[in-house]
Amino acid sequence: MCGRFTLHTEKELLERRFQVDLGEQEVSPRYNIAPTEQVLVARWLGDARTAERMRWGLVPHWSRDPREGPGLINARIESVARTPAYRDSFRRRRCLILADGFYEWRAASGPGRPKIPHWFSLANQEPFAMAGIWASWRKSDDLFTDTLPVLLSCSILTAAANPAVAPIHRRMPVILHPEAEAAWLDPSLDDNSERLLELLVPVPAEALRVRPVSRRVNSVRNQGPDLLEPFDEDDPDYF
Repeated sequence: MCGRFTLHTEKELLERRFQVDLGEQEVSPRYNIAPTEQVLVARWLGDARTAERMRWGLVPHWSRDPREGPGLINARIESVARTPAYRDSFRRRRCLILADGFYEWRAASGPGRPKIPHWFSLANQEPFAMAGIWASWRKSDDLFTDTLPVLLSCSILTAAANPAVAPIHRRMPVILHPEAEAAWLDPSLDDNSERLLELLVPVPAEALRVRPVSRRVNSVRNQGPDLLEPFDEDDPDYF
């Protein structure tokens, strides 16, 4: 799965890399992005690619209340095309979820010790796009439904871990190859599940770098670049 990630890349680089205009949007460095928070996504809207914020944790349009049910933060590529909560979004509402790293936790070697957080990034230190799907939700049991605000939400697609991630966790987010990003958003591929699934290839193990990092990332209240400082997990002071 993917339960936390980072995005601290400069705004101008994000605009060039993902071919979007962020306009007056504030893009502050974020080192501990957690479920239910607003995340930066790119999607095809009208006749152009646009970037905006969505809540991380997909809320299907038929949900009675966005606070009910499990947090749909991840969707498995093995079942996304047929799972009721995801299938319509997979077919017609796809997005890029922008990031420059993600966290996973590995069980500690000794009894009673907490799991060890690890931060994964691309070896070239570039930002990347995780394959995402999105949905829009609006309260439907109100006389003035059309005037109520729309909640946009999203979920990250995950695949079986590659050899770089497998020692830490059995799943990983799908990081799209840059050449596959445009196709993932392409409306002409709507309903073409076979072609869409072909785009969801896990990034090669050699493209990733990983290091154990501060246990302070365990708390969503903690932010800052110090969370990414490398730690020696064999150092007794780490615990």
